[in-house]
Amino acid sequence: MDRTDVSLEWMRRVTQWTLASVAGLVVLIPAGDLFSRDDLSPLAIGLALVGLAFVGYVQTRLLLAGMAGLDEAPRSRPVIGAAAVVALALWGLLVPDEEPHWMWVLPFAGVLSGAAFGAGPRSRWVIVGGGIAVAVAVGWLATGDFARVGGAAWLLASFVLLCLAQVWIWDVTLRLDEARVAAGEVAVLRERLRFAGDLHDIQGHQLQAIALKAQLASRLIGHDDEAARGHADDAHALALQALSETRELVQGYRRVGLATELANAVGILKAAGVDAEVEGAPESVPVALQPLFGSLVREGATNLLRHTKAARCEIAVERDGDDVVVRVIDDGVARVVVPSGDGTGVAGLQERFAAVGGRVDAEPLAPRGFELVGRAPHKATT
Repeated sequence: MDRTDVSLEWMRRVTQWTLASVAGLVVLIPAGDLFSRDDLSPLAIGLALVGLAFVGYVQTRLLLAGMAGLDEAPRSRPVIGAAAVVALALWGLLVPDEEPHWMWVLPFAGVLSGAAFGAGPRSRWVIVGGGIAVAVAVGWLATGDFARVGGAAWLLASFVLLCLAQVWIWDVTLRLDEARVAAGEVAVLRERLRFAGDLHDIQGHQLQAIALKAQLASRLIGHDDEAARGHADDAHALALQALSETRELVQGYRRVGLATELANAVGILKAAGVDAEVEGAPESVPVALQPLFGSLVREGATNLLRHTKAARCEIAVERDGDDVVVRVIDDGVARVVVPSGDGTGVAGLQERFAAVGGRVDAEPLAPRGFELVGRAPHKATT
């Protein structure tokens, strides 16, 4: 259990014991007054104790229900209504003539506090205000002196507000903990998505190359067996490389450098008969941005092999003011990018670049060719 969980458990216990203590005191204090009274018969005292026991049971459950949260506390309106009537009867019937004895408003205060939990933001204050007004009216009818019940009204209002404040603090604590847990889950999800993207980039690139080599080998069988054998060996080597890179990715979440991605792209493009060149220095790209631009290069090479026939491809690494720019330009048939809708391809690149304040543009060129451009601030971090 980490420090946050320990603090949350400590706060839970403090809140629970506070509410339980309040629930006990609001009936024990008036019960103690019963045995000091000489104006009540044994039957009246017995009935009052039964009423206190019922009210105490109900308001204890209501107050402890606040542990579920200020707006989540369960409530039963018939039970609350019955307990409120009994508490008001005790308050009205047992107020002595000589002294205010404000303690007899406490049982109703416990019921009113519990009733306010789970009532909703607007209804809560209607219940509190209405309950205080009803208690004042009952006290005035019992004593005929509004001034005498004024202190009881202040006690009732203070008690209810303190209970609400206690549960509100606990409710905020619960919400903050839920937000902390949600943030952790989002972080895990983002890491999983990043890992899935890296895995797609690595395996998709290598599998595309393997498929191309296998296709070439198949076509050359019977015509140039030696060349076919060479392509088959290349496919085997690429498969081993893909397996090795996947293992490294799984073990250490490897992020491939831009220079490596450029070398891989040029190699696979040349193997497919495309004259590929790189301009600019990949080392000038910040380390934090190299995996991002590496994915752009992989996507550009894969799309070229998959969607068009090109004789030449140029990959340029540039600086444009405060931005790093990488362009992948080919002279193949002009094509329009259709969003995949699954978070991969150019759409996935656009999302990843947008996350660091950059953008990706994919446009056909006239009369032939296609340009894929990625741009990101030089100081951005992924």
